[in-house]
Amino acid sequence: MIRLLDEQTISKIAAGEIIENSASIVKELVENSIDAGADDILVELRGESTNYIKVSDNGLGFSEEDLELAFLRHSTSKLQVIEDLEKIRTLGFRGEALASISNISKIKLMTKRENDLAGNSLAIENGKIIKKNKVGMPKGTTFIINDVFYNTPVRKKFLRKDSTEISNIIDIVQKIALSNNNIKFTLIRDGKTILNTGNDKNPINRVFSILGSEIASSLNEGSFESENYKIKGFFSDNKLFRSNRDSQYIFVNGRFIRDINISRAVEKNYNSLIPLNRYPVFILYIDIDPKLIDVNIHPKKNEIKISNENILTALLSEVVEEVIYPNRSIREIEFEEKKENINVFDIFDEDDSEEALDSIGTVNSEENKSLKSLWDLEREIEESETEKEQALNEEALLYREEYKNDLDISKDQEEHIEKNFLFNNEASQIDEGLLNTRISGVLFKTYILLENQRDGKVFVVDQHAAHERVNYEKFLKMYLNSEISSQILIKPEIIELNQLEYDKILNYIDLFTKLGFKIEDFGDRSVVLREVPMIFGLPTYVNFIRDIIDSLDKEISSNYEADLYKIMRKACKASVKAGDDLSDIEIEALIKDLKSCENPYTCPHGRPTIVEVSKHTISKLFLRE
Repeated sequence: MIRLLDEQTISKIAAGEIIENSASIVKELVENSIDAGADDILVELRGESTNYIKVSDNGLGFSEEDLELAFLRHSTSKLQVIEDLEKIRTLGFRGEALASISNISKIKLMTKRENDLAGNSLAIENGKIIKKNKVGMPKGTTFIINDVFYNTPVRKKFLRKDSTEISNIIDIVQKIALSNNNIKFTLIRDGKTILNTGNDKNPINRVFSILGSEIASSLNEGSFESENYKIKGFFSDNKLFRSNRDSQYIFVNGRFIRDINISRAVEKNYNSLIPLNRYPVFILYIDIDPKLIDVNIHPKKNEIKISNENILTALLSEVVEEVIYPNRSIREIEFEEKKENINVFDIFDEDDSEEALDSIGTVNSEENKSLKSLWDLEREIEESETEKEQALNEEALLYREEYKNDLDISKDQEEHIEKNFLFNNEASQIDEGLLNTRISGVLFKTYILLENQRDGKVFVVDQHAAHERVNYEKFLKMYLNSEISSQILIKPEIIELNQLEYDKILNYIDLFTKLGFKIEDFGDRSVVLREVPMIFGLPTYVNFIRDIIDSLDKEISSNYEADLYKIMRKACKASVKAGDDLSDIEIEALIKDLKSCENPYTCPHGRPTIVEVSKHTISKLFLRE
């Protein structure tokens, strides 16, 4: 038998769509404070996340008439007619939040408007006002929420552990504070101040106070403005990245949102600048004509639909590219500071030998941690190289011979080459510190040491990663300038493909032609290969074709949208490997080529080509500082 639910049950069910946890309550109340024009908002927590939540502001406050309606479902001051949905500028608009909160918690509300003689104090339970008094207070509104989910114990049972719920609240406040530089935010937990943004309206100072110095110091600003779009963003350099997208903050018209297309538009500019499967950090503010977006998608309002989103992502990509390329730099290896320096000769003082031995044990422990980080880095690189060394070693040797011939330098000329010829004062993408270096040696037939005595630095270059970068950019330049030459195969090769591969080749036949392949349809999901590109003096065969097929996204609509990064890095297998014994002239030529690269700091796969170790760091290993 079908029955209509009573209003109280309906309200509790509806509350679940809006209020999932205490963080949802904080979000809704703080957004209401912002919509009320507050410029000073306090959030206070006591005990567990469901025990006590206080949100105070100095906004407009409620009128006495509004109080009677504020806790009814679908009551709002922000919409009047359906057309208002097309020009929403407020963070809230549905009129469901207060009703939902009041149905699953106990509320005390104190509010006063500027011109009222006294404020009003209310107690609300189960969506009903059970007590109302006059109270003296300044302009603004204070909500005190107690016993969240007291009357829906099943929902309370399924909350995460309390530390996670508290972290969610902190995260919500941080995000809202990042998007509202004109508002002072304070967050207190059990009497301890967790966040205090102050009144500083400078966006980078706001980032510093919320996210810390590591992120704030690594961000670079970019912007764009047109009739329909206003973009302002802060984007990380190539040293700062994360293993997930949690440190990507996107705000559209002041509202925090998640949008994978916007994230990817930013991320694609970091290809080969940061390691694979790592994500840049950015804070992005986008103002759009409200008519171009629909925020009425999800009760949480953190998902929106944007009209002509491809226009926005294209603009955004250009902004990011302009910002990050001038702001690349070399990763520096640093060790943690010791708490205390110890003179090695004092360690064995006869009067205090036992304590000294304990001390050196502590120091060694700290230094061992630092050394371990170096060893871990080296082992990680070597393991990566070992996997690659098994492929095309013969081609690598052939290429090296080709590389030597291209240099065309006699033995007498070689003897007169100055070690610093590769670091002249021509325009260079490389860090200025490298201009005064000299090649001082090679470690493990893998790492080239460049010494800068003036600045007290050593630069360690991974020869394989560096050569991959050089090859990658050479190939990319050949492709863009249509300079790839082809070799006719004496015996054409028939390649059998699955349907997806076959369709891709036929759809992008022009791309394969530009890459130097001559491919013809052979029917029955097969093609015949008649010419192959000569890349770095070597012919490239079927495996490269399959790599290109794999790199083509089935949803791209033209050759111009093909991911050249994925394609070009496949061609770098002919690079010299870790363990290859290079001559002095080969090393000098490699460093010179690396110097002229557009991005000399990472290989096409995102690993560093160069790391920096300061004299200060080395001195600390020997307890000199």
